[in-house]
Amino acid sequence: MGWIKDAKAEAIGKEAQRALDEGRAVFVCRINQGTLQSNFSGPLSGVAEQIEAIEALGWELEQASFSHDHKDHASAFLIFRKARPATPPGQRQAVWGGQ
Repeated sequence: MGWIKDAKAEAIGKEAQRALDEGRAVFVCRINQGTLQSNFSGPLSGVAEQIEAIEALGWELEQASFSHDHKDHASAFLIFRKARPATPPGQRQAVWGGQ
């Protein structure tokens, strides 16, 4: 990784760790596309690395939404939840609607 991607991943990882330390069950963040990146098809610079830094702490990406600013740079709005333990055999998980 480049030093900018490393710094972004480290910073978001610290915020995700702080949320864990505070006992939060949800971590919400925005990750912006690199400003020097072209607006053509391809990977969003540094976004995967930042998501990996968050998930490495045990968060699981639950929802994602994307938007663009006036210069067409993308922002990812991400909702992570703490990893839930697997349901033991023989037990049912609750389902909406009582099914």
